[in-house]
Amino acid sequence: MRLDPELLDGTAAAGARVLALGRFADAEEAAARLGDPADLEALHDFRVAVRRLRSTLRLLEPALEGALTGKQLRRLSRLARRTGPARDAEVLIAWLGEARGRLGAPYRGALDWLLDRLERRRAEAAREVLEEALPRFRRLAPRLARRLSARPAVGAGAPTTLAALLAATLRAQARALREALAGVIGGEDARGLHQARIEAKRLRYLLEPLRTLPGADATGAVGALKELQELLGTWHDRHQARETLAGALVEAAADRARRGRAAGSGDLRPGLLAIDQLAAREAAEVYDRLAEGYLRSRATALLDLAYTVVAGLEGTADADQAAPPAAERRLLLTGLPAEATGGEVEESELGWLPGEREHVGVVRSGLGEGWFRARPAPRGSIEIDPITHAAFQAWWPLTEGRRLARRSHRVASLPGWRFEEFTDRRLALAVVEPGTDATPPAWLEPAVVRDVTGERGYRDEALARRAPRQA
Repeated sequence: MRLDPELLDGTAAAGARVLALGRFADAEEAAARLGDPADLEALHDFRVAVRRLRSTLRLLEPALEGALTGKQLRRLSRLARRTGPARDAEVLIAWLGEARGRLGAPYRGALDWLLDRLERRRAEAAREVLEEALPRFRRLAPRLARRLSARPAVGAGAPTTLAALLAATLRAQARALREALAGVIGGEDARGLHQARIEAKRLRYLLEPLRTLPGADATGAVGALKELQELLGTWHDRHQARETLAGALVEAAADRARRGRAAGSGDLRPGLLAIDQLAAREAAEVYDRLAEGYLRSRATALLDLAYTVVAGLEGTADADQAAPPAAERRLLLTGLPAEATGGEVEESELGWLPGEREHVGVVRSGLGEGWFRARPAPRGSIEIDPITHAAFQAWWPLTEGRRLARRSHRVASLPGWRFEEFTDRRLALAVVEPGTDATPPAWLEPAVVRDVTGERGYRDEALARRAPRQA
């Protein structure tokens, strides 16, 4: 999923629910694929989607207060754990298949013996996912969707923006990853490396929706985290393989003792030990790469990429907080009532120049046609300079993809108000000039959706950068 930039200016509560619902939709889509035996990636995708959902709910929990109960979160955690054994068996089977060519012929009988047991384990674990985990998810899903879709409660104070929430959460999670990497004490520290793997996943899950986001693009950080995760994941898989082999050695010894040393029974121990040595060697090689690239430096280069995203988000939040009060109040409308369209009419087209906050435009009214160029000025004001038609024609092609068109109405019965219907998209606003009573008249109240004053998504520049969506 990708984050809509306009969500950054909204409340943390609303934005967190949108992110959680996006993760929930991914989990539902993956769950629907589990019944297809030909879909070999369905189990993996379902497991990852559930874990992403659980991680998002956990990390954004302060903004989701009241959305989900502790019981629901615990059920989701248990469900995520139930998907693990099947995927672990799949990964180990795949690695053993790759390892066959690196084992001597005398040892391949042990590999086949081990594969046979793992195939049965995988089948049993996959059956448990389909018969237990999947039904549990389907029972839980409607409740999760209903509670996440409910309108969040709005406090009395100014709500924290989603940008501020994500910046603070990313900063804390980056610190958690650094501390986890610093806590690893060697190539056999399974607990420490596992914790580092978890913290890296959580940071990546937070950053993924921010890829390609203007001003806070997380693409580079996500790519770097993917490389770290692959190394930590490979080490984890080889460690899991060695734990499985330790159990297999005990099982093979017990089986051989039970059957006795009958002719042709064979001793599986040398082959199992050879596979264990192969897993140990690969785990050591991976750990050396981890130590060289991440552990000794505590992943400074990687975390710098994450902190760049944090700085971009904090810059957005700071800019919004430092912006001067809006000169006009804006009310979002369902449409223009007839009473709003019976006065003076003015049509305009605006286009923003690339890489700048300046824009050019044309205005048409009963007085004729005029062209202008506008640019930001100190204290939040705007300087407007008239330009020639030729200058407008020279600049206008540069605004492709950053334009809006609207028709403005002024009625004599409501001075200080103007009503804007956008002719290139389905949108209508009532704009109230400073110093004017902003209480909507009775005939307008049924059409008012909400006050969007100060919401960046409803500023002209943001609307121009949003693709028009006609009815």
